[in-house]
Amino acid sequence: MYEMILVYFIQFCMVVGPVLGYFDQIVKFRRAKSSMGFSLDTIGVLLTSNIIRIFFWIGKEFDKTLFYQSILMIVVQLFLLYECLRFRYPISPTPNRRWFWNWYSYTSYIIFLILLSGFLGLLTFFLIDQQWLVETLGILALGTEATLPIPQAWQNYQFKSVSGFSPLILITWFGGDSFKTFYYISTGSPLQFIICGIIQLTVDSIIVLQFIIYGGVKSLICSDTPPQPIYNSLDEV
Repeated sequence: MYEMILVYFIQFCMVVGPVLGYFDQIVKFRRAKSSMGFSLDTIGVLLTSNIIRIFFWIGKEFDKTLFYQSILMIVVQLFLLYECLRFRYPISPTPNRRWFWNWYSYTSYIIFLILLSGFLGLLTFFLIDQQWLVETLGILALGTEATLPIPQAWQNYQFKSVSGFSPLILITWFGGDSFKTFYYISTGSPLQFIICGIIQLTVDSIIVLQFIIYGGVKSLICSDTPPQPIYNSLDEV
């Protein structure tokens, strides 16, 4: 009885735990009236990887907990994307501005995600019996997810600051990635999940060091202040 309760609790934590920090990030957006300091690419990585992971699950049908985790993550990231764009400063008008995943309207992002889902749906429908396709989807899904902390780490490095990035998300990333890597190993999840967890933990550690070096630890006790309305250099990549 107690073992079953513990199992359900662990599964619940696996589904809900990864999204909790993003609600704190939304609060920071609203409080500061700005989403500057948070990488839009982080949302793109999470949406893309979890959409692909769902089709990977359809082809392999591993732990259902990971399927539910992807569904909830997609819902939360769509909400986070809306809030991020809502409080975003104007995009740099320079001609060399990056085009992909740097659009002006929320609708443009939704259209891209629908097209991606449709393409993957057709691919899975016609080639579901092909093992190479299923494994490739797994590599793409978890390979993409493994890059999750990289855009944020790079943005922190460019600005030499962690201002605007929620410390709670960092705690969620580091603690969650540690927990889920252990979960993947203990439940015999596909190898792609384990490799993904190890890579994410490595980059999480780099961001922890950035918080220490750039003084982000102080943000745990300091109030939020709106950043100056400057163009984000990442928009021009």
